[in-house]
Amino acid sequence: MANRVAKLVYVSIGTRIIVDDTDDEETIMKKARPQLVKALQEDGLLDHVESIEDDEEIPFGKGYNDK
Repeated sequence: MANRVAKLVYVSIGTRIIVDDTDDEETIMKKARPQLVKALQEDGLLDHVESIEDDEEIPFGKGYNDK
């Protein structure tokens, strides 16, 4: 039987949107969100993975939702 471990999964995703030069970050993110979600759904998560690393700060069994 395999042992359980905690991993940190990092992804990177980007999209291009057109905004007003006066838009703040919150407005820009609201405009970008639908395209970011669409990219994840259409491309798949694996296309955006940057790295998978051991969680040495909170090992398995120490996190609040570890099962």
